[in-house]
Amino acid sequence: MAFDVRRSFDEVRREDHLADQGLRVAELALWSASADGVVEGHELAGIVKTIRQVPGLSDFDTADAQELLVEMALLGSDEQVSARLERLADGIHDDGLRRAAFQLAVYCASSDGHFSESEIALLRWLAGRFDIPPARATEFIREVIS
Repeated sequence: MAFDVRRSFDEVRREDHLADQGLRVAELALWSASADGVVEGHELAGIVKTIRQVPGLSDFDTADAQELLVEMALLGSDEQVSARLERLADGIHDDGLRRAAFQLAVYCASSDGHFSESEIALLRWLAGRFDIPPARATEFIREVIS
């Protein structure tokens, strides 16, 4: 895949890389990768390596990812999951950061080589939540996976 994380985040203003924003981006990426119910060890290692390229997240490691995955797994209902995803997405305000976060989510969802129906559903939801029109979301997906 030719996706360049650093280039994707280049257009985002520096002040948008606060720890809270970066961790929201990282967690959304993990949600997209785990939407199919499976994140294998080699897949997680690649996702962590990718997330570390996001400005402000160079210290993000496998232990951080595993901790987030455990927290995610503890959410007991679809309503709790939906509420968590809504809080994460709504906490990212800058359009450039939203675009970059969406692209990262696409990349992580495709890290196992394909998109499951649940990953596609999550990406559609995220695009809608970020006010990314469907045609533009499709362009972003093509850019990421080409």
